[in-house]
Amino acid sequence: MSPRWLKLKAACEYASLGQHRLKELAFRGVIRGYPDPDSGRGDWIFDRLSLDAYRESPLKGQVSPKQKAMMIMEGMR
Repeated sequence: MSPRWLKLKAACEYASLGQHRLKELAFRGVIRGYPDPDSGRGDWIFDRLSLDAYRESPLKGQVSPKQKAMMIMEGMR
C-alpha cells in the first residue's frame, strides 16, 4: 500500500520531477502540495493522487475549473 502523502524527495522520485518543478506546480494549483503543518522544519508534502492525475492528464498541467475549485475547497477544510 502506498502512502497518500509523500515527502518532497519521495514525490520527486514517484513523479520523476525535480523539487523546483513540484513546488511550482503546487503554487500554481496544478497538484496538491504544501509545507507539512506537522513538520517544524518546513518540509513539503505532496498528494500522491494529484501527482497521478497530473501524469495521467493528456494536457499536462491543465486543470479544469471544476478541479481547481475542488482543490481550493479541500484546502479550506
